[in-house]
Amino acid sequence: MERPSAYACAMIGEDVLAVGRAVADTGWAGVFGMATLPKARGKGAARGVLAALASWARAHEADRMYLQVERDNIPALRLYERMGFTELCGYHYRTAASS
Repeated sequence: MERPSAYACAMIGEDVLAVGRAVADTGWAGVFGMATLPKARGKGAARGVLAALASWARAHEADRMYLQVERDNIPALRLYERMGFTELCGYHYRTAASS
C-alpha cells in the first residue's frame, strides 16, 4: 500500500472485539474491513474503531470518509448512520450466466 493507512481494533484484555482499516488519499479516507464479533455488537466496539480511524484520517488531512456496506447488514447501517454517514449510491455484483 503506497497511501497512508492505519488499522484500529477494540479490545477487552487480550480479546479483539472489532477491527477496521482506513486508507487516506487526497482529502478522503476509505474505510475497509470493518468487522465485529457477534458477542460485541451493539456495545460500542465498532463505534470506537470508526472513531479512531476518523481521528487518524483527520491527522492525515483526510476530512471526508467513505465506506461500503451491504444493505442487509442492519447493525452496520445503524452504526454508520449514527456516525454521520449517508447513502450516496448503491452497487451490486454481477456474475456470468452458467451454460
